[in-house]
Amino acid sequence: MPLWLLPALMGALAVISLIAGIWLLLHLPDVARIFSSKGPGGIVRSSARKSASRGAVWLALILFNGGWIACVLLWIFVMSGDANSAVDAAA
Repeated sequence: MPLWLLPALMGALAVISLIAGIWLLLHLPDVARIFSSKGPGGIVRSSARKSASRGAVWLALILFNGGWIACVLLWIFVMSGDANSAVDAAA
């Protein structure tokens, strides 16, 4: 396993999570529409702007959460020393 692989993987995961998080921030009304209640006092969307599909919002949520969770797991793997033995075994 090349030495640059784990930092490059963590960087790619961080960029994916960052892009998905920015997209979610730009589409907050669409995120609120998914989690809003249908009863009185619920969030009502304006019809002035085209909204993102439910699938796109769920995909962005999965990418955002999957990206940062994978970064944390990769960081734990690297910090525990298991990554060092994997790099040494490959060399």
